[in-house]
Amino acid sequence: MSFFHRKNKEPKAETPAPAAEPAADQDELVRQANELLPQIESAEGDEKCDLLQRRGEALMSAGEDDAAIEAFEACVKAGRRMGVPYRSLTTLYNRKRRMAAEQGDEEGAKLYLDKLQSLMQSSKDMLRGK
Repeated sequence: MSFFHRKNKEPKAETPAPAAEPAADQDELVRQANELLPQIESAEGDEKCDLLQRRGEALMSAGEDDAAIEAFEACVKAGRRMGVPYRSLTTLYNRKRRMAAEQGDEEGAKLYLDKLQSLMQSSKDMLRGK
């Protein structure tokens, strides 16, 4: 007499992956990001940070990592805002660090690792109220 019975498990039917959204045109995203420049120059405070964040997100989506990094760094500097700018910078720094490591560029990998560490320290300081 056995208390444990093996149940025949039916294989799960694979569900089709959801259709990916069509990729936005890279040139259109860059154009939208560049249209924000005059507004950014005339804005102050939180409004400037919001515009820089929008510019960074558009450039990041377009694959313009270096320009996106500049926008997010300016946003963090202008508004000392956590959230999207920090998360995006972390993603971009990791991407750049990984690419540098794959290419054998130790200096580039170290540069972005140092930037990541600085970003993490900055976020800790903000949380601690420094």
